[in-house]
Amino acid sequence: MAHEVTLNSFADLARFFEAGEATEEPGEYVAPVATIERHSEDVDPGSNLRDIIDELERANATLTTIARRDEEARNQALSDLERYDGLMDQLHRAETALARARELLDRAQAIAEDAFREEAREAANHVVAIAQAGDQRAAELVLGIRQQVDALAQDVDIERLLKLRQRMQEQEQAKAAQSERAERLSVSLKRASAALDLGRVEEARALVGSFLSEDPLDACVASLLDRIAQAELEIKVEQAEDALWDARRSYHRDPAAALTRLEALDVEGLPQDLGGQLFGQWARTAARVCRQRELCEPLRYTPGLGRGAVLIRHESGAYQVVSALGMGPRWSPGAIVGERYGRSARPLR
Repeated sequence: MAHEVTLNSFADLARFFEAGEATEEPGEYVAPVATIERHSEDVDPGSNLRDIIDELERANATLTTIARRDEEARNQALSDLERYDGLMDQLHRAETALARARELLDRAQAIAEDAFREEAREAANHVVAIAQAGDQRAAELVLGIRQQVDALAQDVDIERLLKLRQRMQEQEQAKAAQSERAERLSVSLKRASAALDLGRVEEARALVGSFLSEDPLDACVASLLDRIAQAELEIKVEQAEDALWDARRSYHRDPAAALTRLEALDVEGLPQDLGGQLFGQWARTAARVCRQRELCEPLRYTPGLGRGAVLIRHESGAYQVVSALGMGPRWSPGAIVGERYGRSARPLR
């Protein structure tokens, strides 16, 4: 019989299951019933819940404060970056002015040294003085701006700020691109829906198709694609029914034309009943054409429901396609297929 054992911890429970207990009867084992004794304490669930909620609210308030202060620091840093941009722009213009002053100085000195007339030499020397003054002023300005840039760089991590700005620009560009895509999608979906309502199914699919590679899981795109697929199926069914009616009417008068009409159909996804009727009419029409052409021992290869091909033996030992339904372009009439397809075929009747 089973008997009850009281345990005080999960460790006791593990040891209990490792050891087990055997009965006095040889060959029998009776598992004792284990219970864990829990020491209850007086706990107020409502008080504990209030403490948890209060702690979460304090944590949320702290997080809000941290986020606000970090945003203030970010804005200040970006302000420092704007100052850095201004200084770098000034430095670039000062360095350009310095380069121009030195170029002018070199030309003026060369003309002054080689001047033939005295008045030309005096005029060149006057330009030399102007260029020297400009060179000195520009050099002082470049030096002063560089000192300001260096001082700012000591107080602010410029490289980090540049990376921060780049990330922010990339985020803005991504948002703009997403907004632009959403607008294009909205316009295309409206146009596609309107085209679909007017029966222009191909136009509707073309309008939606460009978004399939970008976001194939978009709910609006998926919904419209379902509508387009349903409209395409309705068109396919209508075409198949027309072809079936025409093939039945032409079966005795012009079976070759009826067979050609059936071969051109896309039977993928058609209702099973309609697909079966098409296949049966195609097989009967193909058999009649084979009899008219006096083709010897035609075979019917049927790899799947509603799909098949009529084959005859080719002089090469392979098989030649007489007709095919739903088999794709590789199985066009006159095509040569491998011998294995003939081995899987049955006589056409």
